[in-house]
Amino acid sequence: MRWLWFVASLLCFAVVFKTTSIALALLCLLGALVFMVVGTLALAAQRIDSSRGDLGRLIGPEEIRRMREAEARRKADAGAGEAAIVGVATVGAMLAAEAAGRDADAPQDGSADEAGDASS
Repeated sequence: MRWLWFVASLLCFAVVFKTTSIALALLCLLGALVFMVVGTLALAAQRIDSSRGDLGRLIGPEEIRRMREAEARRKADAGAGEAAIVGVATVGAMLAAEAAGRDADAPQDGSADEAGDASS
């Protein structure tokens, strides 16, 4: 049906070119304009209607609840994984500090021998 609006518009243009009456020509020009606008609106309405999604694809409250629970589980798992990584990093830093402290407390090889030579 929407293409018939454009056909009617073409017929009005044909009458405009063939008539000798100014009144009929103006009436057909106005009719052609109206038919073109109505045809364009009909095409737009059909395009919008076809692109609108199916109402059966809407998400229900049960599906939303399941999605929220899954998101909460994912966040909890991610939080536990980050805590384990922080714990490993902290333990590594503590071991490095302890090793550095032992190295600072231990006498140097050359200084222990010199101290023993000086006392004799």
